[in-house]
Amino acid sequence: MFNITRKNTKVEHEKTRKGKVNRHENTRKIFVLFSVVILFFVLFSVDISNAAVIEPKIEIKEVKKNEFVVVPIYLDTQFEEINAVEVYVNFSDNLVFRDYLDGKSIITHWIEKPHFQYSDIRRPHIVFSGIVAGGISGRNLNLVDLIFEAKENGIAKIKIDESSKVLLNDGLGTKTKLIALSQSFNILEIKGLPEIKIQDNFPPEPFKIYLAKNKEIFNGKYYITFEAKDKQSGIAYYEISEKPITFIFLAKPDIKNVSFKKAESPYVLEDQSLRSYVIVKAVDKAGNERVEILYPQRVLIFDDVLMFVVCLMILTGLIVFIIKFRYSRH
Repeated sequence: MFNITRKNTKVEHEKTRKGKVNRHENTRKIFVLFSVVILFFVLFSVDISNAAVIEPKIEIKEVKKNEFVVVPIYLDTQFEEINAVEVYVNFSDNLVFRDYLDGKSIITHWIEKPHFQYSDIRRPHIVFSGIVAGGISGRNLNLVDLIFEAKENGIAKIKIDESSKVLLNDGLGTKTKLIALSQSFNILEIKGLPEIKIQDNFPPEPFKIYLAKNKEIFNGKYYITFEAKDKQSGIAYYEISEKPITFIFLAKPDIKNVSFKKAESPYVLEDQSLRSYVIVKAVDKAGNERVEILYPQRVLIFDDVLMFVVCLMILTGLIVFIIKFRYSRH
């Protein structure tokens, strides 16, 4: 009886020892697995935090056919300071790109304004690029608002292409990591009205006209540069007029009686003598206008002085002749 009890005790002790070993082994495996999972998430989180995010944000979920849809494109720099972007936007076949609004954009100087690019004829996309002077960091930074027309019913998708670039403000133009997101919405079979209402009652901001000349460009001719800003709807186009002056008539031109033509910056001046008023009109997408004037840079030149002297001599001679004629009659 004693031997049996002792034998059973040994068996139970052995089972207890093996159970402790198994529990220890399981604990070690769980710890290793947990550590691997934590390490993965830490590495993944670091990777995400160092990557800028470009995202189309669409508040509506459904639109009718023929209606216009405004799609803001936002940037999240993830605490990095950036100063330039180059963005490619893909969109589904049931959408048509119509226009853009840049009044709220953080971009201070456009390199390429939003337009079609047919690098791949099977998949044309929108491209735009620009510079942010001084750099910027933050969340929900508006790059541009794209306007699409809903053409066919079904799921419409807008996606930021992974070939887009965001450059750091480090003096080297270093390309940062990028997360390119997408958004989708539904186009209903019901037809709507193809219109978009722009709330903008203010003209573009005042701007400056700069005169320049460089022998390396425009064959050394004088040209002007300008850029207006509009914080509501954005600039639609520019118009320019050159109003020549004479030595006698130096009054500021009447804008209402001046004929304009559409132009872009930089603009080569037609009057290379610089004796004309250069009038630049900036028109925003709501039709509001801002007019700035570059005054003549040369007023008195030899031809003008000579003409003035000749006219003065003729006038003086005429006065003397009249006086002498009257006195001779008396």
